[in-house]
Amino acid sequence: MNGIDTFRELKPNKLTQRLLTYIGDAFTLFTQSTEFENVLKKKKNENQHSKAFCVFMTNHCKAKYNFQGENAQWGSHTIDIGVYKGAVLIFVIEAKLLPTPKGTKQHPRFEYEYVYGKGSGIQRFKEGKHGVDNEDIPFSDCGVIAFVKENEFDFWHKKVNQWVLDAEWETSEQLQILKMDDIAAFLSAHLREDDSKVRLHHFWVKV
Repeated sequence: MNGIDTFRELKPNKLTQRLLTYIGDAFTLFTQSTEFENVLKKKKNENQHSKAFCVFMTNHCKAKYNFQGENAQWGSHTIDIGVYKGAVLIFVIEAKLLPTPKGTKQHPRFEYEYVYGKGSGIQRFKEGKHGVDNEDIPFSDCGVIAFVKENEFDFWHKKVNQWVLDAEWETSEQLQILKMDDIAAFLSAHLREDDSKVRLHHFWVKV
C-alpha cells in the first residue's frame, strides 16, 4: 500500500471531524436560508457566495465556530474562508464557482481552475500556498467548496477528475465520492511539494 493510500485511511482529528460533520449537516440548509437570499440579492460572484456562506454558518453555529472571509495564508496569499474555534484558526476553505467565470481579456480565467493553473484551488494546497494556520503550520485537513451554477454533480465530478489527469497528477489524487444527492461531498488526498500530506474535503452545492 503506497503512502497516499495509507494517508487516506486516516481520520481527521476529533475537532476537525466534528466541524466537517457540522458543515455537511448545515450545508443542506444553506440555499434556503435568509442569509443566502439577502447577501446574494445584488451580486452573485464567487466572493459574495463565500460571504453568504460565512454569514450563514456563523449565525447557524451560534458562536460554536466563527467563519471569516479572506484569511491570511503563507506569504502574501489569502484563502476564501477561515474557520475559528474561539481565537484559534482550526480549518481553511477555498471556494470556487463551477463553471469557472471567464474573467476578462486582461485577466482571463480557465475552466480547470478548480484543480490547477493560475488562481487554482487544489494546486495551491499542493504548493503549500494554502492550507496553513496563522503561524504557517500546515493543516492535515482542509476544505474546498464549489458553488455549482450549471449542470449536475456527476458532470463536474467527471470533469474535475479529468483535470487531475490533465495536470499529470497521480490517479490517487482524484476525488472520491462520499455523497451525491442534495449536496455532494468528496475526499481527495495529495502530497505537498515539501512531501507533507494534505487531505481535502470537498463540499458542493447547487446555487
